[in-house]
Amino acid sequence: MEKTLVIYKSNTGFAEKYAKWLSEELNCDLLNYENRNTINWSDYEAVIYGGGIYAGSINGIDWLKSKLPELKNKKVVVYATGAMPADAPETKEAMEKNFTEAEAAQVKSFFLHSGLCYEKMAFKHKLMMKMFCKMLKTKNPQTYQILRLSFDHTSKEALKPLLAYINGNEQRG
Repeated sequence: MEKTLVIYKSNTGFAEKYAKWLSEELNCDLLNYENRNTINWSDYEAVIYGGGIYAGSINGIDWLKSKLPELKNKKVVVYATGAMPADAPETKEAMEKNFTEAEAAQVKSFFLHSGLCYEKMAFKHKLMMKMFCKMLKTKNPQTYQILRLSFDHTSKEALKPLLAYINGNEQRG
């Protein structure tokens, strides 16, 4: 198996939870984003980066994208966590807008449904979500119902397609 590194940037714990599960499953190195400057890229054949989606952007993705030239001959995977279901239009749009066509050709991306944890959110994010939910209450009651309370939909099952890709067993559709 390839020597793999999992890097994560997590604000409320969901990206970290998935990162730990990946590290256990792959028996590979795990690194918090805060320690990203310690990485020796030549030590790895595969790099997995994970972060939550905030206002349509994957947390910390600009840093990883700046490293893509150094990762040219490596397997690069990005997973994004988010509160909305994978089939929600907002999720699809967020996943597509984070990468240019050239970046998307180099990076295999996955969305992992996670949740919301208002208790761990920074005050400004909590305030933004309260205002957003207030707007949604009348404009999109279905989405409002999803986002109004904390929840955790993380699942080891959700990692199967990513693990199949990393292990070279990806099912082609």
